[in-house]
Amino acid sequence: MASRKPRPLYMAIDFGSSHIRAAVGPATGQPLSIVRIPVKYTRPEDGPDTALEFSPETAWKSVGEASKKALRDAGIAGDQVRSVAVTSQRLGLVMYGHDGKELYSGPNRDMRGVFQGGQIDADAGNMLWQMTGHGPAMLTAWARMLWLKQERPESYENLRTVSGLADWLAFRMTGILLMESALACESGLGLVATGAPATGLASYAGLDEIDLPPTCPSGSVVGKLVTTVARAMGLSPGTPVIAAGPDSQVGLAGLGVSEPETSGVIAGWSAAVQRVTNLPLFDSTHAMWTGRHVLPGAWTVEGNAGEMGGAYHWLVSLICQGEDPEKAMERLDRQAARIEPGANGAAGYLGPSFTHMSNIGMRSGGIFFPVPLSFEPPDRATLARAALENFAFAIRYNADRLAMFGGPSRWFAAGGGMTRSRTFRNILTSVLGGAVGFSRSGESTILGALSIAASGAGDGEIFDLTERRRHELRVQTAESAIGAEYDDLYHAWRARERMLTDIEL
Repeated sequence: MASRKPRPLYMAIDFGSSHIRAAVGPATGQPLSIVRIPVKYTRPEDGPDTALEFSPETAWKSVGEASKKALRDAGIAGDQVRSVAVTSQRLGLVMYGHDGKELYSGPNRDMRGVFQGGQIDADAGNMLWQMTGHGPAMLTAWARMLWLKQERPESYENLRTVSGLADWLAFRMTGILLMESALACESGLGLVATGAPATGLASYAGLDEIDLPPTCPSGSVVGKLVTTVARAMGLSPGTPVIAAGPDSQVGLAGLGVSEPETSGVIAGWSAAVQRVTNLPLFDSTHAMWTGRHVLPGAWTVEGNAGEMGGAYHWLVSLICQGEDPEKAMERLDRQAARIEPGANGAAGYLGPSFTHMSNIGMRSGGIFFPVPLSFEPPDRATLARAALENFAFAIRYNADRLAMFGGPSRWFAAGGGMTRSRTFRNILTSVLGGAVGFSRSGESTILGALSIAASGAGDGEIFDLTERRRHELRVQTAESAIGAEYDDLYHAWRARERMLTDIEL
């Protein structure tokens, strides 16, 4: 009997908010290995308190280490990898000098350009939204470049261009700098309708000297691994490098969310709830973003729930001090599962909600619970349950807002680190009140990147691969009685949240 031909294998590199990840796996199915290395951020001495940046050399070294370890963990040689796909956090940026060297490298949480963003909004805010589908300007590359011009003029004189973090990874690997079109739109550098560079915004932002790189669609071969980089990553020289795009939209591909009127949430460090459309649709109130999907001929409308996994990690570290974080989360999950819906009267407001993108600011939050405490003080499992219900309510709130664009979604899927919690999956299914498809591993972005790597290498059509991803999901359906109970709890949560907006910090 002839031996079975092994499936082709690919690599995905994801520069996320908290970790750089490398994975090896097939075009569909589960990865053979995933390696995570924490990203180290620092605060610049000459920047505001809201500024964060990272060392490009340290980050690049982590990419090589993660790649080699992923190969070892998968038990394969580098020459078995057919292509490498790169994806990243959406608002991370690298700025380059005329010599191609990095002048600036910052993550999505770098808010050094808040004042400069206000200037751009005053001069060209509506144009920014119309052209890129995104705002306010303080979240875009233009604000950070204007900060550089005003605060580090000697560095700005050498500034030539800018790109997203995944584009930087591909540039390091191949020596070719392109912007993936969906990722470019996320930071205000691309036109949402066409994917072309938003060069017209440079003059309105007072940055005429900036020359944006060309764009390419997701799945494009940017170039091939140069010899020195291939050696550092444990791969073969000449391996194709594929532009995958922004992590949230790549995550949608990993969940099989590809058709109009389907939606997905990537509930990781933050939570983006996105609905697929076949045309770029705009929110006239500028509360929601319009983006490009990484699939051809598709766009997204996004409601963002804000920080979710980050808020939960904070809560767990606070109530489980001194314990191993992973074990503490697993134990809390089992304990929270035994708490009835409503968390014994506790209600969480830890931050996740509906983020109005044109009115971002600080607001009051916390956890409410019945008093006096001597009657029945909440334990940590109750607090965890309240937080998980808070997150599910926030996702529903965003999904309800997205229903303005054509009614309720006919399919909803979820992935990201928070969905590894069985209790959270059960709560979310009940709160949404229908069928929800969950990634079995909790992964979504890595899965989408591996499929895009295969498509870019010519080993399948991306729509066929994402359809197979959809069939790999674990589908849960809400029980009607619990769904009705959570419907009441959701509306009570919304009423309290509206009251919180009137409390000044």
